Amino acid sequence: MNKIPDNRILYDAEEARRIYSSSKKKDKKLIITLSAICVLLLATLVLCICGFSAVLKGRHSVYTATVKGIYSRSIEQPQYRLSKAELKLDEKWEKAEKDVDAILDRMYQSYRKGKTEYSSVINVLNAFSQISAAADTVGEVRSEVDSIEQGRIAYAQAKDLRIAGDMVGALTAYLAVSEEDTLNYKTAMKKAKEVEAEGREGISYKVNTYLCKFDIEGARSFVNNLSEKLGDNEFIKSEKDRIEAYYTEQTDLVTFNGPVEHLFTHCLIAFPELCYSSPSMTASLDEDCVTPLEFTRILDALYEKDYILIDINMLINETDDGVEIGEIKVPRGKTPFVFSVDDVTYDSRKMHTGMVDKLIVDENGRVCTYTLQADGTELISYENECFPIIDEYVRQHPDFTFRGARGTLCHTGFDGVFGYRTQNEPKEDVDPAYEKEQALLVAEALRNEGWTFASHSYGHAQMGDCTVDFVKEDTDKWLAEVTPIIGDTKIMVWPYGNSIRSGEAHKYLYDHGFKLFCGVGIKPFVAKEPDGLGIFMDRKALDGYSLRNRRDKYMYLFDTEEVWDPLRPKEITW
Repeated sequence: MNKIPDNRILYDAEEARRIYSSSKKKDKKLIITLSAICVLLLATLVLCICGFSAVLKGRHSVYTATVKGIYSRSIEQPQYRLSKAELKLDEKWEKAEKDVDAILDRMYQSYRKGKTEYSSVINVLNAFSQISAAADTVGEVRSEVDSIEQGRIAYAQAKDLRIAGDMVGALTAYLAVSEEDTLNYKTAMKKAKEVEAEGREGISYKVNTYLCKFDIEGARSFVNNLSEKLGDNEFIKSEKDRIEAYYTEQTDLVTFNGPVEHLFTHCLIAFPELCYSSPSMTASLDEDCVTPLEFTRILDALYEKDYILIDINMLINETDDGVEIGEIKVPRGKTPFVFSVDDVTYDSRKMHTGMVDKLIVDENGRVCTYTLQADGTELISYENECFPIIDEYVRQHPDFTFRGARGTLCHTGFDGVFGYRTQNEPKEDVDPAYEKEQALLVAEALRNEGWTFASHSYGHAQMGDCTVDFVKEDTDKWLAEVTPIIGDTKIMVWPYGNSIRSGEAHKYLYDHGFKLFCGVGIKPFVAKEPDGLGIFMDRKALDGYSLRNRRDKYMYLFDTEEVWDPLRPKEITW
């Protein structure tokens, strides 16, 4: 049996309970004390952190207040200039950038919804643009805002365009609305779909305006934009197919080995009633010219026979050894022909006898005619001269032109060009600078449409009967006065068909850039010049004389009786 240690104190049960209870109370006090200390320490830590944050927040609020101040003061002030204190944001950009980004974004979102005016947005952006470091941010916001604003301007115009019947214009305007424009985008797309359904004829015509210039990418871009914004439908798909079919036709070529026709006329008898009541010019215009109706009917006949306009410069192939006749390749089933117009001068001596006064350029960049009529009214027309007639014809029939070709305008210089007195010594009291400026505008518009230019000599003399010195002087004057307006050309068209085929005068012309020389003849003819310097080509006249006397020789092209204008007298009485 084990002994109990002598130092061990034995308690009875009651005493043990008392001692245990006292010890538990001491432990509880200790725990409470320690907990209180921990809470105190934690509270102190939190207060420290909050205090530090408050300090930081206080510093940040300085930039926030500055940014807000710039916004509030500039929004109604177009020319608000930042103060020195505000400009210091540049130096503290890392700390101010978020505030600037935030306030500009809020403004942008407000503008998208139509709650902030464009002018106010620009005022604010102009103010912040004075902070160099903000340039990128301001630039990005301005780009987006400008895009939306341009769309809103277009949207405002779309309704009037639609009412006026310009469905393509209205459609283009609706599609110009930015997807970022929360205020208008959904409505604009809804209206665009309505206009697309109503204006399909106009859409096809718009596609043709690209095709007739062989601007395939322009046509694709136009139709693809419709597809992206409105979704594909059978009509849009058919337009896409039509573009690709046209591209295939214009690129799947065969060599043409037959004679290339070159048809030419003079400026049209725009006003037959006036012409045939003006004895002083009736004989000349009747013999040399056709009327707008006759010209259009001739185009119809050529189109029905699958003729296609080509650029006269296709006939020129320059090599190191000189000039050769170019290989002519055209779409399958097509017969190429060249077209030119003589004397595009609108000679002041012929005014008010049946021709237009001059060519002008409209607000859309298209060439039309201007005539001051006897009663003082001004007539602008697209239907009484070769150039606007052909321009419109190929818009209706893009397959009538090979890769955007139109024709060639043959210029003298003795009385200016296009109806403007651009010569160095004008016969009329005009402003030479204005006349040349307007002529340049016409030349550029014609060139953009696909027309080319040629020399018809300066003075329209019988060049084949002139001396070498006269030809040289005439050529120099043409190059000095006409070339600056129409640009360089390789084409020389002999007045009256009176040609020079070789010799010193011919070489002078060749050395000054002329490589293709054109005369007048009934049958198509193209050959190297006898001296080897260039190419010669005959031209067939479309004129009153031929309508009266050459029906049998022209029948393979058109029937002169069928194209005859009823306003042209059958019998010559003058």
